[in-house]
Amino acid sequence: MGKIMSAQRGRVPLLVGEGKETERVMIHMKVLHHPYFFVLLELAAMEFGHRQEGLLRIPCDIEYFQAIVELIRSSMRKVKFACFFPKC
Repeated sequence: MGKIMSAQRGRVPLLVGEGKETERVMIHMKVLHHPYFFVLLELAAMEFGHRQEGLLRIPCDIEYFQAIVELIRSSMRKVKFACFFPKC
């Protein structure tokens, strides 16, 4: 967790990890609205409660978190791409 990241427009900082193995990550706000991400938010609420102070903490393995975020991003790209083509 050595480097400091400043918040960019449209991005949200999170603290992801379990126990002392945490990492600060930045994700786009659109990712927060995806149903897959709601599952991670529920995990956070069960672990830490609904009133977290400071950075939002997500209690899961960082590789698992990154895989979920990539899955969300790829599903969002497919939806955007599909919007360019009318149904046959």
